[in-house]
Amino acid sequence: MSYEGDGRWSGGTIYKPDEGSTYKCKVELLNKDVLKVRGYIGFSLLGKSQKWNRYNGTSMDLPPAH
Repeated sequence: MSYEGDGRWSGGTIYKPDEGSTYKCKVELLNKDVLKVRGYIGFSLLGKSQKWNRYNGTSMDLPPAH
């Protein structure tokens, strides 16, 4: 990925293992604990975003897998 400034990166890819697919990716640091991740095909408008929260616990506190 390449840093664009202002907490934003682009030009990378992200892998979705349940589909076996790789997508273009952009990320944006919203604050010190939240990262917005957008995966897309072709244009960013044709994609999906998620917010990833920093995990601050210990390995003993991990939530159960879904």
